[in-house]
Amino acid sequence: MFKLKLPFPPSVNTYWRHVGNRVLVSKKGRQYQATVSSLLHRKNLKTLEGELIVDIRLVPPDRRRRDVDNSLKALLDAMQFGGAYFDDSQIVRLTVEKHQPEPEDPHAEVILQNIPAPIGKAGFRSCLRCDEAFVSTGPGNRICENCTFLNALLPDVMPIERGRKYHNGERMQ
Repeated sequence: MFKLKLPFPPSVNTYWRHVGNRVLVSKKGRQYQATVSSLLHRKNLKTLEGELIVDIRLVPPDRRRRDVDNSLKALLDAMQFGGAYFDDSQIVRLTVEKHQPEPEDPHAEVILQNIPAPIGKAGFRSCLRCDEAFVSTGPGNRICENCTFLNALLPDVMPIERGRKYHNGERMQ
C-alpha cells in the first residue's frame, strides 16, 4: 500500500490540446506528469501489479466550482507515467472525495493498494476512517474493528438535515 501526497492536478479542460488533426497532452499536462513522476521516483516505489484500489482526496486551491471527475484523468495518467502501476485499467475500485480548499497547500492525497479479493466478496478493504487495510466481511463492511469501537464511544449527535442550503454559514431561505 502506498500513501502519496501529490500536487493538485490540472483539469481535463486544460489537459488536452488540439494541434491540426492530432490531440496532444498540453504543456501544463506534461509538466504535471513530470512533477508526479519525479516525486514517485524519489520514493523508489515498486510498480504495482494486479487489480488495484485507489482512494483519492482532492484539496483544491480555491472555492471555484470543480467537478471531481475533471481532475482524475491527469492524476491517474501521471501516476501511470511515473510508474506507480502499469496501466490504469488495473484499477477496479476508485473512490474520490473533494475537501475544503486550502489555498496555501492544494494537493491530492492518494492511497494505492492491491485488492486480493474480487469486488463484493469478503477480503481486504481500506477503512473509511483511518485508511488502514483490514479484513472485511463483505461490501457493507467499510470500517475496521478499531474504528467501529471508537465510533461506539462517541456521543450521539443530532442527524444532519439534508437539502438545506447554506451560504457563509448562514441558512438560506
